[in-house]
Parts: sequence; C-alpha cells; structure tokens
Amino acid sequence: MSVLPEKIALRRLLQNYVCRLDETISDLMSSELTGRTVPASCRFCNDNIVAWQDRQHVFSPSTYTLLKQFFDAPNMILSKEDVRQDVLCDDDAREGSVRQCISAARKELHRNEYPYRIETITRKGYRLVAE
Repeated sequence: MSVLPEKIALRRLLQNYVCRLDETISDLMSSELTGRTVPASCRFCNDNIVAWQDRQHVFSPSTYTLLKQFFDAPNMILSKEDVRQDVLCDDDAREGSVRQCISAARKELHRNEYPYRIETITRKGYRLVAE
C-alpha cells in the first residue's frame, strides 16, 4: 500500500508550518525580553510609494514588496525561499538575486533614514528590527 504524493506534500507543508510557528513564538519571546519591536508606522500606497513621517519615498518593485512583507509581519523571519517566491516571484531565482534584493532594501532603509534595519539570521533568513 503506497502513500499518495498529495499526502506526503501535505505532511511536509504542515511540518514546515509547525517549524515556522515554533521559530516565530521563540523569536517573539526573545524580542519581548530584549524589548525589540517593529512598530508599523509606514503606510504603503500604490505605485511603490511608502509614506513615513509626512514624507513619501518611491522604491523599486522588489524592494517595495520586500518591505511590505516585513512590515506586514513584524519580527517574523523571512527565509530565502520566502523572498524567492513572494518578492522575486521566481522559484528558480539564484542566491545572488536574493542577496541583491536584501542589499537594496538595506540601502534604501539607510538612505531614507528609517529607524529599522534588516537583520540576517544565520541559516534561517532575514528579519526587520527597530534600531
């Protein structure tokens, strides 16, 4: 008797969600202990515009999407796979493409004086934190 491929895929998906949930809970607990939170003070408009402190900044589409992902889920870790699928919309994007996207977002945050930075979590992904 063989297990259907759909069941295997579903089991892997559920295991991935449980693993992520555990990581998110532990990250939230550690952020509460250290007092690091990311307030959602930015407003995302159409045409890749982010409004912050009565100023508007236009970002490239990938940077805009990445920042929106971060601000929609404060303190959540985005894996490289998440960036590949949700931001770059390409499952076959190379490692360099993900790094370029993160680097561009970091530069834009610094250039526009946002009080946030993108932190690299070794072997897990990236997280937006307040400075």
